[in-house]
Amino acid sequence: MIIDMHAHALSERFIADLIRHPMGGLRAERQADGYYAIRRSGDDRKSTIDPHLYDLAHRLESLRRRGVTRQLFGPPPFLVAWPGGAPGTELAGVIHKMLKDIGDESDGLMEPIGVGALGEPEKAADALQGAVDEFGFRGLIIPSTAGGRPLDEPAFEPFFALAELLGLVLFMHPNTAMPSDRFGMYGIHVLVGFPFETTLAITRMIFNGVLERHPALKLVLAHGGGNLVFLRGRLDSAYEATGWEADPYFRQHISQRPSAYLDRLYYDTCALSEQSNRFVIETMGADRVVFGTDYPFDIGDPEGRRSVPVVDALPPLDRKKVYSGNAIGLLGGLDR
Repeated sequence: MIIDMHAHALSERFIADLIRHPMGGLRAERQADGYYAIRRSGDDRKSTIDPHLYDLAHRLESLRRRGVTRQLFGPPPFLVAWPGGAPGTELAGVIHKMLKDIGDESDGLMEPIGVGALGEPEKAADALQGAVDEFGFRGLIIPSTAGGRPLDEPAFEPFFALAELLGLVLFMHPNTAMPSDRFGMYGIHVLVGFPFETTLAITRMIFNGVLERHPALKLVLAHGGGNLVFLRGRLDSAYEATGWEADPYFRQHISQRPSAYLDRLYYDTCALSEQSNRFVIETMGADRVVFGTDYPFDIGDPEGRRSVPVVDALPPLDRKKVYSGNAIGLLGGLDR
Protein backbone atom coordinates (compact mmCIF):
# COMPACT_ATOMS: atom_id res chain seq x y z
CA MET A 1 0.00 0.00 0.00
CA ILE A 2 1.24 3.48 -0.91
CA ILE A 3 -0.19 6.77 0.35
CA ASP A 4 1.10 9.87 -1.42
CA MET A 5 0.85 12.85 0.94
CA HIS A 6 2.10 15.54 -1.45
CA ALA A 7 0.25 16.32 -4.65
CA HIS A 8 -1.55 19.19 -6.36
CA ALA A 9 -4.62 19.40 -8.59
CA LEU A 10 -7.01 21.83 -10.24
CA SER A 11 -10.32 21.39 -11.99
CA GLU A 12 -10.63 22.53 -15.60
CA ARG A 13 -14.11 23.74 -14.64
CA PHE A 14 -12.51 26.01 -12.01
CA ILE A 15 -10.18 27.49 -14.66
CA ALA A 16 -13.03 27.92 -17.15
CA ASP A 17 -15.09 29.69 -14.50
CA LEU A 18 -12.22 32.11 -13.89
CA ILE A 19 -12.14 32.90 -17.60
CA ARG A 20 -15.85 33.77 -17.58
CA HIS A 21 -16.10 35.22 -14.09
CA PRO A 22 -12.87 36.45 -12.41
CA MET A 23 -13.09 36.25 -8.62
CA GLY A 24 -10.95 36.64 -5.55
CA GLY A 25 -8.55 38.83 -7.53
CA LEU A 26 -7.91 35.98 -10.00
CA ARG A 27 -8.62 35.72 -13.72
CA ALA A 28 -7.73 33.03 -16.22
CA GLU A 29 -7.04 32.98 -19.93
CA ARG A 30 -6.23 30.50 -22.64
CA GLN A 31 -2.94 31.33 -24.34
CA ALA A 32 -2.06 31.03 -28.02
CA ASP A 33 -0.07 27.88 -27.25
CA GLY A 34 -3.19 26.24 -25.82
CA TYR A 35 -2.10 26.35 -22.18
CA TYR A 36 -4.21 27.98 -19.52
CA ALA A 37 -2.75 30.78 -17.41
CA ILE A 38 -4.00 32.41 -14.22
CA ARG A 39 -3.23 36.02 -13.35
CA ARG A 40 -3.75 38.06 -10.23
CA SER A 41 -5.24 41.55 -10.35
CA GLY A 42 -2.62 44.27 -10.49
CA ASP A 43 0.17 41.82 -11.31
CA ASP A 44 1.59 41.35 -14.80
CA ARG A 45 3.03 37.94 -13.89
CA LYS A 46 1.10 34.80 -14.71
CA SER A 47 1.05 31.18 -13.62
CA THR A 48 0.93 28.85 -16.62
CA ILE A 49 -1.02 25.72 -15.75
CA ASP A 50 0.49 22.26 -16.20
CA PRO A 51 -2.24 20.27 -18.04
CA HIS A 52 -1.61 17.30 -15.75
CA LEU A 53 -2.98 19.38 -12.87
CA TYR A 54 -6.48 18.93 -14.32
CA ASP A 55 -6.08 15.79 -16.49
CA LEU A 56 -7.83 13.43 -14.08
CA ALA A 57 -7.81 10.40 -16.40
CA HIS A 58 -4.03 10.61 -16.80
CA ARG A 59 -3.55 10.96 -13.06
CA LEU A 60 -5.78 8.02 -12.15
CA GLU A 61 -3.93 5.84 -14.66
CA SER A 62 -0.65 6.83 -13.03
CA LEU A 63 -1.95 6.10 -9.53
CA ARG A 64 -3.29 2.66 -10.49
CA ARG A 65 -0.16 1.74 -12.42
CA ARG A 66 2.07 2.62 -9.47
CA GLY A 67 -0.13 0.98 -6.85
CA VAL A 68 -0.99 4.21 -5.01
CA THR A 69 -3.96 3.56 -2.74
CA ARG A 70 -4.61 7.19 -1.82
CA GLN A 71 -3.19 10.52 -2.92
CA LEU A 72 -3.75 13.56 -0.74
CA PHE A 73 -3.85 16.73 -2.79
CA GLY A 74 -4.30 20.45 -2.47
CA PRO A 75 -4.18 23.32 -4.97
CA PRO A 76 -0.88 24.38 -6.58
CA PRO A 77 1.32 26.64 -4.43
CA PHE A 78 0.38 29.90 -6.14
CA LEU A 79 -3.17 29.51 -4.77
CA VAL A 80 -1.97 28.77 -1.22
CA ALA A 81 -0.13 32.12 -0.85
CA TRP A 82 1.67 34.63 -3.03
CA PRO A 83 3.81 37.75 -2.58
CA GLY A 84 1.69 40.13 -0.56
CA GLY A 85 -1.29 37.87 0.02
CA ALA A 86 -2.99 34.59 0.87
CA PRO A 87 -6.55 33.28 0.41
CA GLY A 88 -9.32 34.92 2.36
CA THR A 89 -12.51 33.16 3.33
CA GLU A 90 -14.22 33.70 -0.06
CA LEU A 91 -11.40 32.29 -2.18
CA ALA A 92 -10.76 29.45 0.26
CA GLY A 93 -14.41 28.45 0.02
CA VAL A 94 -14.33 28.33 -3.79
CA ILE A 95 -11.11 26.30 -3.73
CA HIS A 96 -12.63 23.85 -1.26
CA LYS A 97 -15.63 23.20 -3.48
CA MET A 98 -13.30 22.56 -6.42
CA LEU A 99 -11.15 20.17 -4.41
CA LYS A 100 -14.17 18.22 -3.20
CA ASP A 101 -15.43 17.83 -6.78
CA ILE A 102 -12.09 16.40 -7.87
CA GLY A 103 -12.04 13.97 -4.97
CA ASP A 104 -15.60 12.87 -5.71
CA GLU A 105 -14.62 12.02 -9.30
CA SER A 106 -11.43 10.10 -8.41
CA ASP A 107 -12.86 6.63 -7.70
CA GLY A 108 -11.67 6.93 -4.10
CA LEU A 109 -8.01 7.30 -5.08
CA MET A 110 -7.67 10.99 -4.19
CA GLU A 111 -8.44 12.84 -0.97
CA PRO A 112 -8.52 16.65 -0.84
CA ILE A 113 -6.90 18.69 1.88
CA GLY A 114 -8.12 22.23 2.48
CA VAL A 115 -6.40 25.60 2.41
CA GLY A 116 -6.09 28.04 5.28
CA ALA A 117 -7.82 31.41 4.96
CA LEU A 118 -4.62 32.99 6.22
CA GLY A 119 -5.17 36.18 4.25
CA GLU A 120 -7.70 37.02 6.98
CA PRO A 121 -5.98 35.81 10.17
CA GLU A 122 -8.81 37.01 12.40
CA LYS A 123 -11.21 34.71 10.53
CA ALA A 124 -8.84 31.81 9.81
CA ALA A 125 -9.80 29.63 12.78
CA ASP A 126 -13.54 29.99 12.18
CA ALA A 127 -13.02 29.31 8.47
CA LEU A 128 -11.02 26.21 9.34
CA GLN A 129 -13.77 24.87 11.57
CA GLY A 130 -16.35 25.57 8.88
CA ALA A 131 -14.30 23.79 6.21
CA VAL A 132 -13.87 20.72 8.40
CA ASP A 133 -17.57 20.65 9.24
CA GLU A 134 -18.67 21.06 5.62
CA PHE A 135 -16.09 19.03 3.73
CA GLY A 136 -14.67 16.63 6.30
CA PHE A 137 -11.07 17.61 5.63
CA ARG A 138 -8.49 15.69 7.64
CA GLY A 139 -5.63 17.89 6.54
CA LEU A 140 -4.74 21.33 5.28
CA ILE A 141 -2.02 22.68 3.03
CA ILE A 142 -0.41 25.77 4.53
CA PRO A 143 2.23 28.11 3.09
CA SER A 144 5.57 28.94 4.62
CA THR A 145 4.40 32.54 4.93
CA ALA A 146 0.98 34.13 4.49
CA GLY A 147 1.94 36.48 1.72
CA GLY A 148 5.07 37.58 3.54
CA ARG A 149 3.58 37.49 7.05
CA PRO A 150 5.47 34.93 9.16
CA LEU A 151 3.34 32.19 10.66
CA ASP A 152 4.78 32.77 14.14
CA GLU A 153 2.89 36.07 14.38
CA PRO A 154 0.39 36.04 17.28
CA ALA A 155 -2.46 36.62 14.80
CA PHE A 156 -2.13 33.01 13.58
CA GLU A 157 -2.08 31.44 17.05
CA PRO A 158 -5.84 30.62 17.14
CA PHE A 159 -5.54 28.88 13.78
CA PHE A 160 -2.75 26.59 15.00
CA ALA A 161 -4.49 25.99 18.31
CA LEU A 162 -7.63 24.79 16.53
CA ALA A 163 -5.69 22.64 14.06
CA GLU A 164 -3.98 20.98 17.02
CA LEU A 165 -7.28 20.48 18.86
CA LEU A 166 -8.94 18.93 15.80
CA GLY A 167 -5.94 16.68 15.12
CA LEU A 168 -5.59 17.95 11.56
CA VAL A 169 -2.53 17.21 9.45
CA LEU A 170 -0.88 20.46 8.34
CA PHE A 171 1.18 20.02 5.20
CA MET A 172 3.57 22.97 4.87
CA HIS A 173 4.43 23.81 1.28
CA PRO A 174 6.88 26.63 0.59
CA ASN A 175 5.74 29.62 -1.40
CA THR A 176 7.16 32.81 -2.83
CA ALA A 177 7.06 35.25 0.06
CA MET A 178 8.37 38.06 -2.13
CA PRO A 179 8.89 38.66 -5.85
CA SER A 180 11.66 36.59 -7.39
CA ASP A 181 13.83 39.52 -8.52
CA ARG A 182 16.66 38.65 -6.17
CA PHE A 183 16.81 35.12 -7.57
CA GLY A 184 16.96 36.31 -11.18
CA MET A 185 13.93 34.26 -12.24
CA TYR A 186 11.05 32.38 -10.69
CA GLY A 187 12.54 28.99 -11.60
CA ILE A 188 15.66 29.59 -9.50
CA HIS A 189 13.42 30.76 -6.66
CA VAL A 190 11.68 27.38 -6.83
CA LEU A 191 15.00 25.50 -6.88
CA VAL A 192 16.75 27.17 -3.96
CA GLY A 193 14.23 29.62 -2.50
CA PHE A 194 11.54 27.08 -1.71
CA PRO A 195 13.78 24.95 0.56
CA PHE A 196 14.93 28.14 2.27
CA GLU A 197 11.34 29.33 2.83
CA THR A 198 10.45 26.11 4.67
CA THR A 199 13.65 26.31 6.68
CA LEU A 200 13.04 29.90 7.72
CA ALA A 201 9.37 29.32 8.60
CA ILE A 202 10.04 26.35 10.87
CA THR A 203 13.11 27.95 12.46
CA ARG A 204 11.02 30.96 13.42
CA MET A 205 8.20 28.74 14.66
CA ILE A 206 10.69 26.89 16.86
CA PHE A 207 12.52 29.86 18.37
CA ASN A 208 9.35 31.92 18.84
CA GLY A 209 7.69 29.07 20.71
CA VAL A 210 4.89 27.99 18.35
CA LEU A 211 5.96 24.34 18.48
CA GLU A 212 6.58 24.61 22.23
CA ARG A 213 3.01 25.81 22.78
CA HIS A 214 1.49 23.24 20.40
CA PRO A 215 3.34 19.98 21.01
CA ALA A 216 0.63 17.83 19.39
CA LEU A 217 0.62 19.73 16.10
CA LYS A 218 0.78 17.28 13.16
CA LEU A 219 3.12 19.12 10.82
CA VAL A 220 4.46 17.55 7.60
CA LEU A 221 7.14 19.37 5.59
CA ALA A 222 7.44 19.26 1.82
CA HIS A 223 10.67 18.51 -0.05
CA GLY A 224 12.29 16.58 2.75
CA GLY A 225 12.02 19.57 5.07
CA GLY A 226 13.98 21.96 2.89
CA ASN A 227 17.40 22.44 4.53
CA LEU A 228 16.31 21.75 8.10
CA VAL A 229 17.61 18.19 8.46
CA PHE A 230 21.08 19.26 7.36
CA LEU A 231 21.01 22.36 9.60
CA ARG A 232 19.70 20.76 12.81
CA GLY A 233 23.13 20.90 14.47
CA ARG A 234 23.57 24.52 13.50
CA LEU A 235 20.26 25.44 15.12
CA ASP A 236 21.22 23.53 18.27
CA SER A 237 24.52 25.41 18.45
CA ALA A 238 22.67 28.70 18.94
CA TYR A 239 20.63 27.22 21.80
CA GLU A 240 23.74 25.74 23.43
CA ALA A 241 26.08 28.72 22.97
CA THR A 242 27.69 30.03 26.16
CA GLY A 243 30.34 32.36 24.73
CA TRP A 244 30.04 35.86 23.34
CA GLU A 245 27.65 34.62 20.63
CA ALA A 246 25.13 33.39 23.20
CA ASP A 247 21.86 35.28 22.77
CA PRO A 248 18.92 35.03 25.20
CA TYR A 249 16.54 34.96 22.24
CA PHE A 250 17.48 31.37 21.42
CA ARG A 251 16.24 30.14 24.83
CA GLN A 252 13.54 32.71 25.55
CA HIS A 253 10.54 30.73 24.26
CA ILE A 254 11.71 27.11 24.21
CA SER A 255 12.70 24.54 26.81
CA GLN A 256 14.60 22.11 24.57
CA ARG A 257 17.16 22.15 21.79
CA PRO A 258 15.71 22.99 18.36
CA SER A 259 16.42 19.47 17.12
CA ALA A 260 13.95 18.13 19.71
CA TYR A 261 11.18 20.05 17.92
CA LEU A 262 12.40 18.88 14.52
CA ASP A 263 12.10 15.33 15.84
CA ARG A 264 8.33 15.86 16.28
CA LEU A 265 7.78 16.79 12.63
CA TYR A 266 7.33 14.68 9.50
CA TYR A 267 9.25 14.94 6.23
CA ASP A 268 8.20 13.82 2.78
CA THR A 269 10.32 11.86 0.29
CA CYS A 270 10.31 14.60 -2.34
CA ALA A 271 13.93 15.56 -1.63
CA LEU A 272 14.74 14.90 -5.31
CA SER A 273 17.84 12.74 -5.02
CA GLU A 274 18.42 9.27 -3.68
CA GLN A 275 21.28 10.56 -1.53
CA SER A 276 19.11 13.28 0.02
CA ASN A 277 16.28 10.85 0.70
CA ARG A 278 18.60 8.40 2.40
CA PHE A 279 20.02 11.22 4.52
CA VAL A 280 16.58 12.37 5.67
CA ILE A 281 15.47 8.83 6.53
CA GLU A 282 18.72 7.96 8.30
CA THR A 283 18.80 11.23 10.26
CA MET A 284 15.14 11.62 11.21
CA GLY A 285 14.25 7.92 11.26
CA ALA A 286 11.70 5.98 9.22
CA ASP A 287 9.05 6.84 11.82
CA ARG A 288 9.15 10.48 10.66
CA VAL A 289 9.13 10.16 6.87
CA VAL A 290 6.09 9.94 4.59
CA PHE A 291 5.87 9.24 0.89
CA GLY A 292 5.28 12.33 -1.26
CA THR A 293 5.71 13.08 -4.96
CA ASP A 294 4.69 16.71 -5.65
CA TYR A 295 2.59 15.37 -8.52
CA PRO A 296 2.46 16.50 -11.33
CA PHE A 297 5.46 18.85 -11.34
CA ASP A 298 8.73 18.10 -13.15
CA ILE A 299 10.72 19.80 -10.39
CA GLY A 300 9.28 17.14 -8.15
CA ASP A 301 9.03 13.36 -8.21
CA PRO A 302 5.63 12.74 -9.86
CA GLU A 303 6.27 9.08 -10.68
CA GLY A 304 8.41 8.39 -7.61
CA ARG A 305 11.52 7.59 -9.63
CA ARG A 306 13.81 9.45 -7.24
CA SER A 307 12.31 8.06 -4.04
CA VAL A 308 10.97 4.57 -4.72
CA PRO A 309 14.45 2.96 -5.09
CA VAL A 310 15.41 4.34 -1.67
CA VAL A 311 12.18 3.30 0.05
CA ASP A 312 12.20 -0.15 -1.60
CA ALA A 313 15.71 -0.75 -0.21
CA LEU A 314 14.58 -0.21 3.40
CA PRO A 315 13.91 -3.11 5.78
CA PRO A 316 10.28 -4.30 5.39
CA LEU A 317 8.94 -2.60 8.54
CA ASP A 318 10.56 0.73 7.71
CA ARG A 319 9.40 0.48 4.11
CA LYS A 320 5.81 0.00 5.26
CA LYS A 321 6.05 3.00 7.61
CA VAL A 322 7.25 5.34 4.86
CA TYR A 323 4.87 4.11 2.18
CA SER A 324 1.73 4.11 4.28
CA GLY A 325 2.02 3.42 8.02
CA ASN A 326 3.06 6.91 9.11
CA ALA A 327 0.43 8.54 6.90
CA ILE A 328 -2.32 6.29 8.28
CA GLY A 329 -1.21 7.14 11.81
CA LEU A 330 -1.35 10.88 11.05
CA LEU A 331 -4.76 10.64 9.41
CA GLY A 332 -6.24 8.35 12.04
CA GLY A 333 -6.92 5.60 9.53
CA LEU A 334 -7.21 5.24 5.78
CA ASP A 335 -10.95 5.77 5.46
CA ARG A 336 -12.56 9.11 6.19
